[in-house]
Amino acid sequence: MRTCRLALLCSLLCATAALASPESRPLLVVLDVDARGATPLQAQAATTGAVRGLRALDVFQVLSSDDVRQLLAIERNRQLAGLNVEGVGGLTKALGAQHAVVGSLSEVDGRLRLELRLLDTQAGRVLAQKVLGPVSTYEAMAPKVPDLAQELMGPLLQAQQGTLLVRASEEAAEVLVDDVLVSSTPMVAPHKVARGAHRLVVRKDGFIAQARTVRVEPEQLTVEATTLLPSPDYAEAWRLRHGPQRVGAWVATGVAVAALGGALVLDRMSIEPLYRDSFLPRQLTLQGATADQVAAANLTAPQDALRVECGLNPAGCQQEANSLQGQLRTRQYVSAGLLGVGAIATGASLWFWLTGQDPNRYAQVVAGAQAGPGPGVAVSGKF
Repeated sequence: MRTCRLALLCSLLCATAALASPESRPLLVVLDVDARGATPLQAQAATTGAVRGLRALDVFQVLSSDDVRQLLAIERNRQLAGLNVEGVGGLTKALGAQHAVVGSLSEVDGRLRLELRLLDTQAGRVLAQKVLGPVSTYEAMAPKVPDLAQELMGPLLQAQQGTLLVRASEEAAEVLVDDVLVSSTPMVAPHKVARGAHRLVVRKDGFIAQARTVRVEPEQLTVEATTLLPSPDYAEAWRLRHGPQRVGAWVATGVAVAALGGALVLDRMSIEPLYRDSFLPRQLTLQGATADQVAAANLTAPQDALRVECGLNPAGCQQEANSLQGQLRTRQYVSAGLLGVGAIATGASLWFWLTGQDPNRYAQVVAGAQAGPGPGVAVSGKF
């Protein structure tokens, strides 16, 4: 009976190996995850999740131990017709697979930890290793198992690379791919990564780190945009640090507008009328201007009356002209001073506006820890 089973196994393995021809996808064997403290059902679920993630890559011909057991119709967990599933070398060589995925699911102090390893069965060495956890429940772990299995394939997918470009709402944020720091924002150029799923983390001091799984396709650019949410303490510190500068910008702008506006009003409504209606007619009269000169000046004051006045009292007329000239100079000095103050205030306001930051930049951001309905914390953000 044992001999028949071995013969049947060899036939099935040869048929499966024949499928892995050079023209087809390379064969990848996924062995059952060992249950080390975890339940067999949890270990089986972890194996299924890893197989699902690897098949989603659409790169390998993924064959699990469960597939072989179904072919043989033998309902045994650790043996395939007398061959131990953990005998990685013998099984994978019989299948014609150079690589295999093995793993273990352990439970320590009520928390689960999954470890997956990628083996080169011909060289007898571990090519990659990924760990997930510890987490409190398998339900929290299950959605991440397929992505973890895909990340494990990095060494085999280096020849099939794509590029990843990360855009963040904040400058100088660190960009980590598979826990390796690769760049900071803004990224100068896309980062080359192997095909498949990768763990992306964008973090910056004072902000809540953003973590997600991204999928990169070969010879394609993947763009990931992320918004970093500040912690409440960082948002308040930002407001206190940049608030005075923004107040200075508003004050300087107000002073500039008032000074320049005051200089304009003083010139148009005081200096110019005083010069045109009072000083210039009297000055022309004292200088004995001709009728053509008076007409060219377009004066509004009655020139004949001034001639009579200045003719009767030349000294008083000259004294009045000197007084008007003094008033004009005083008002011109005031106007010039206002222009100078306006120019300085304009420069200061431009400096404040151009170099300062908006203290209310994060005023509309709601970022903080809010107690959820169950264990853990929920973080929400809103712009």
